[in-house]
Amino acid sequence: MFQYGGSTTVALIGGIYNNIPALEACLVDASYNGAGIFAFLGDMTGCCGHSNEAITLIRQHFQIVLADNHIQKTSEGALVCGCDYNKFADEKYGCLAHQYVMDSLSATHREWLKTLPDKAVLETGQGKILLCHGCEFPYEGQLDDFCLAGWIMEYGAVGICCIHTGLPWVRNLSDSRFVVNCGDMGKSDNDGDPASGHYVLLRPKDDRFKVEIRRVEYNHGAWSRQLETEVVDQLFVGPDKAGVLTSGVASIPWWEQERRCVS
Repeated sequence: MFQYGGSTTVALIGGIYNNIPALEACLVDASYNGAGIFAFLGDMTGCCGHSNEAITLIRQHFQIVLADNHIQKTSEGALVCGCDYNKFADEKYGCLAHQYVMDSLSATHREWLKTLPDKAVLETGQGKILLCHGCEFPYEGQLDDFCLAGWIMEYGAVGICCIHTGLPWVRNLSDSRFVVNCGDMGKSDNDGDPASGHYVLLRPKDDRFKVEIRRVEYNHGAWSRQLETEVVDQLFVGPDKAGVLTSGVASIPWWEQERRCVS
């Protein structure tokens, strides 16, 4: 349980995948917009080197850090990512992204990763908020209000915040309850816009929260060029250049792909 004052704005961030300039831009934006609590919901590493650099920044700036499937497998020393995609190719590429972590992570950070929880609860003046990475793939179109309300009731919460799919959305339910997917900060959400990522701000207002999905730009061109000089697989440089996902795509439901206008 993590308690904080009810007037504090909370920044909910995840899906960095070692994208250092995206993380730095996000931290600046969240601070400028008054965030007092920073929570990281997973997917901090993978897709390139820079694991130690990314984790150092996260340890410096976030009061709450959650483990995800990549982190759990990293702490175990496993060579698989544990993404549990329903398509073989997506799981294969996820494991390839995970290999960058296994090749670049220090022993000190690996030990720290073992201490991370997979869930956290924020106790606020407006009620409890469950923070998690995602026990399943939370695609918006696959989750009806009844299912989401059931999750909230299970934890006695007013809201649930997750990531895992990297595709941002917010669902407002009855009685000021909500569920939000924060999206990825270090990757495009498959909409053809390579210059930005997303995170969420929770702003307390009276007895409820205002949920805002923030779009943040960063210098994606310079970052993709740097990755190319580091001989990172083009599979993972592509999203930074074109704003179109090159891994995990086969498992995205077709209606999610059509809604974002990118196939």
